[in-house]
Amino acid sequence: MAATVDPALVTGAARPYAVSKMQTITASIIRALTVTLAIPWMAEMSSAAQPPEPHGPVPTPRQLAWHALEFYGFLHFTVNTFTDKEWGYGDENPEIFNPTDIDADAIARIAREAGMRGLILTCKHHDGFCLWPSKYTEHCVRHSPWRDGKGDVVREISDACKKHGLLFGTYLSPWDRNHPEYARPAYVQYYRNQLRELLTQYGPIFEVWFDGANGGDGYYGGARERRQIGADYYGWEETYRIVRELQPDAVMFSGPDIRWVGNEAGIAGDPCWSTINRDEPQAGDASREQRNRGDRPGTHWYPAECDVSIRPGWFYHAAEDDRVRTPENLVDLYFKSVGRGASLLLNLPPDRRGRIHENDVASLRGLRKILDATFSRDLATGAKATASSVRGSDPRFSADKAIDNDRGTYWCTDDGAKAPELIIDLGRATSFNVVSLREHLPLGQRVDAWALDRWADGRWEEFAAAKAIGNRRLWRGPEITTDRVRLRITAAAACPAISEFALHREPPEVRVASTQQAATAGLPKTGWQAAATSERPGFGASLAIDGNPSTLWQAASGGGDGAAPQDITIDFGKATRIRGIIYVPRTDGETRGLVDKYAIFISRDGKEWGEPVATGEFANILANPIAQDVRIEPSPSARFLRFRALHTADGQPPTAAEIGIPGR
Repeated sequence: MAATVDPALVTGAARPYAVSKMQTITASIIRALTVTLAIPWMAEMSSAAQPPEPHGPVPTPRQLAWHALEFYGFLHFTVNTFTDKEWGYGDENPEIFNPTDIDADAIARIAREAGMRGLILTCKHHDGFCLWPSKYTEHCVRHSPWRDGKGDVVREISDACKKHGLLFGTYLSPWDRNHPEYARPAYVQYYRNQLRELLTQYGPIFEVWFDGANGGDGYYGGARERRQIGADYYGWEETYRIVRELQPDAVMFSGPDIRWVGNEAGIAGDPCWSTINRDEPQAGDASREQRNRGDRPGTHWYPAECDVSIRPGWFYHAAEDDRVRTPENLVDLYFKSVGRGASLLLNLPPDRRGRIHENDVASLRGLRKILDATFSRDLATGAKATASSVRGSDPRFSADKAIDNDRGTYWCTDDGAKAPELIIDLGRATSFNVVSLREHLPLGQRVDAWALDRWADGRWEEFAAAKAIGNRRLWRGPEITTDRVRLRITAAAACPAISEFALHREPPEVRVASTQQAATAGLPKTGWQAAATSERPGFGASLAIDGNPSTLWQAASGGGDGAAPQDITIDFGKATRIRGIIYVPRTDGETRGLVDKYAIFISRDGKEWGEPVATGEFANILANPIAQDVRIEPSPSARFLRFRALHTADGQPPTAAEIGIPGR
């Protein structure tokens, strides 16, 4: 999202936010946070304490409250759930939205049991269908048979969140493929009117999610055309002011408060700084690498949120029921997001009943079981802590403040002591494989680099070293057994302020994280042959059916608007049932040539092809380059299949790592 940010709306380098300032946060948010999260750093500090001056940008109260959440959920639910698409075109009949057994209470309860602290609902996705009875459009639940047109999904989810002690957030897509005035001035007012509805009718909002997908093909009230917008179209400054006016404690994603991490894989950079150079380039123009890692030093406090789905897609698809992330994979994502100072936003797409599928629930329960077994006990509790420096020899900044399980206290050194050591004497041999570190965020991000040592054979032995701590830094590695552990700050921009040093041990059976189940390659490809309309030397069509996703076909031309489509024609050698196709995008980390619009043809003899049996788009493939599974119903029988790449996401010649057909 390209947007110019008003400096008055963002956090700059300033004094630390004192507790009295934090206590001005709206009472409803405070109650939700203190009751459900027990945020210790909001306790009053002694007036006699002499903390160091803050370093660089510091978080606002709303950002501090957001940092404390760490793990919360996304609910992608709309007409796409019933059309089996990722991005609706905008021409969907509202009557298609008809969940058979929606249970908002169960959704909130499952999220809470998984350890989530809030839920963000896709109140309106790119298709423009509204999950609440908006008075500004007919394209909403009011014209759905669900609840006889009297339902309100936003109301049911927000009420369920309140009941189960969760915070509630809203997603309102700026792009609207249904609205006839999109890309014209009238739509911006429409968008702001709907934003006001959401921010005034459903109680406190903890996060407002602004999606970055803007402009392209759409229905647009029947025009069925492509519409593009300029960088200044939305007038984001005014939209941000509306949020600040109506929900002053809400953070804005992809706005002035928190940034996208640059991928939809749920993985933050290592390191991942909470600061960024926001003015140049503008936040909306930041590269994916800059979003992923941030900047050190940075001009603004602008931490990262890691969004990822529990399934390959963002909306529910029955074909993905056996491709839900395993508990071990979810734990791995937790360490690579929360454990790098970011937050984890995990998508749980309700199915056509309006419930979280049983496979997803099982993985969530497995995740919670592992995290509880890991973090329920701090092995450093009761240990003896000593430090090479204590600020002013004041006991309020002593070494033991890092292990007292109170995030409102912290070990701190004199201003000139920027490379101190903290030693934890455990008193006996102790085994662990996780170390948790936190900085006292109201003073800014101060530590640049750190190392961990264990005492072995009469000397210190380093077992870990990295950059950045921030809100939380989790080291996870092989099991360490020792009676003493040392934290060394090897580089710091200002004297360290460490609020947590904890040791944990994972259950042995989850030490190696499995990956998300990959899309099946489908039927065996023995005897298949492939030919393409064009191919680059060394990137022939046969590489798209060789069963090896690390190789790929790449066309010599095509991909852009108006360019000639590029075909791969596959000869199965015999008549085969065509249940659909599996398109596997390139797996080398590059995003060039990802097909986003396609057509599929079949033939019995390789001569007569007729009309396509399927056409569509691989929506969101640029941000989420996963295997695309297209089903054809009823499933015809044919010897030949032609996959036509009509367009690519970046206009470059199309590529394919694999093309297959589902086996079931």
